[in-house]
Amino acid sequence: MFNFGDEKALIKHNGYDYSAQEVKKLILPRIAWLNMQKCNNLILTGEDNFEFVLNFFAGIFAEKEIFLVADKTKIETFGDDFIKNIDLADCKNLELRTPDAKNVFINLFTSGSTGEPKLIRKTLQNLLNEAEDLIKQFPIPKDCVFLTTAKMSHMFGIVFALIFPLANGNLIDTNMIKFPEQIKSDNFVFITTPSFLDKMAKYDNNPRKPKYIFTAGDKLNNSAFEYFEKDSNVVEIYGSTESGTVAFRTSSKDSFLTPLKNVKVRADINNQIVVESHYFLENLLTLNDIIEKSGNKFRILGRSDRILKVQEKRISAVELENILNKHEFIENSYCLKTGEKVGAAIVLTGKGREKLLETGSAELIKLIKAYVKKSSEIVPQKWRFLYEIPKNSAGKTDKTKIENIFGLNLSMPFVIDKKITENGAEIKLIFLKNSNFFKGHFPDVAILPGVVQLFFAHFLAEDVFDEKISMKKIKKIKFSRVIKPEREVILKLKNSELSVDFIFKDSENQFSSGTFIK
Repeated sequence: MFNFGDEKALIKHNGYDYSAQEVKKLILPRIAWLNMQKCNNLILTGEDNFEFVLNFFAGIFAEKEIFLVADKTKIETFGDDFIKNIDLADCKNLELRTPDAKNVFINLFTSGSTGEPKLIRKTLQNLLNEAEDLIKQFPIPKDCVFLTTAKMSHMFGIVFALIFPLANGNLIDTNMIKFPEQIKSDNFVFITTPSFLDKMAKYDNNPRKPKYIFTAGDKLNNSAFEYFEKDSNVVEIYGSTESGTVAFRTSSKDSFLTPLKNVKVRADINNQIVVESHYFLENLLTLNDIIEKSGNKFRILGRSDRILKVQEKRISAVELENILNKHEFIENSYCLKTGEKVGAAIVLTGKGREKLLETGSAELIKLIKAYVKKSSEIVPQKWRFLYEIPKNSAGKTDKTKIENIFGLNLSMPFVIDKKITENGAEIKLIFLKNSNFFKGHFPDVAILPGVVQLFFAHFLAEDVFDEKISMKKIKKIKFSRVIKPEREVILKLKNSELSVDFIFKDSENQFSSGTFIK
């Protein structure tokens, strides 16, 4: 797999194909520098996939223990016994020596059920075993280019976007795809998350048709599955950081998952899934998911760690979500414990949005509560109506972001539409009349306070651009016209390296504007 002796193109970056020999020239000075370091622990992040690939190769040949950190802000929490940056050194007399994959360790982090980072230690051989089995299961033509939206510092990214194509002899494009318009290839395999595919399907934005799509991190909505399987081979992967790939499904009509050939799956006494494979160091792993078996196949019923306890009563959050999602007004939902109450984050259907704007949120909540009471003793008491359920970079539901939304003292504006580009965004929204920030401001004619406009311009900018933005430095603030309740407005955001500009406007007027300095 790590044969750098030929001229075959290995990786692609910014339109240029780097041969194996050219990659070797790029990594040799890095290996030489790493060989000079007494420290054995190397940290790699996935902010730049091109640099990640080069540093990953260098770390392997220098036989360092590699730690993959998806969140670069966490790097400073590691001590001095970790290499955090790689430099270059003289490599004239350096010869590459193929390492023993069983002795090269790769460490990943997962939040786990507690939310605390959990270290998962594997060998390079574990990852190679997984890649080799994927190649046998999915015969990808060698002329396909691999494109990805995933960071290679995640388990899904490193296996599917790097090790898999590398072992199969495919070209790896290291330019991370953030928007469908960035896809330039006509013959490619697409490694991405369900949330990215959901958005492409929602806006009918599929400019190029992938030969294969591999997706993981969460369940792919059947509507998106059906949209893509008309033109592509869609493979939904089920697994975890601990276990690697466990199973897959290749049809929207199949609710059951098929284990990979070298993976054994059974249910324990509590119906939790127990996995046996050669993709991890342990002999057996018990994961948090509750399963139902059907012959060799199985389906996921929910997670054991999502049991909500309220007033001595227990209910599965997944069960509550399933009840909610059957309502004609609800497209998707996520339930969680917030304080001593159950909260429900709700994504409305078109019919549900019409009802909200017609009757207001209080009346809509009353209707949904009455519906839930027919099937459940426990009914959510806190509600947030969202444009979509937030996902993190790995494609999993971002529980922390949802908790932060419920923790706000301000009512959330209702987002009607959201369009995001590489350097900007337009968010169509309404500040509902029963929002708490309208109370007392002013008694006779309610208007949206300027401080609330600044808060949500900042809050939504951090959300759509997925980065921390300072609120301490705000310049060029201008309030031109008042915003009244129930008025449909557009928040226009422009993102640059040093600042974020915002404008609240409609088709005729500009209400306010300003700039957040990063």
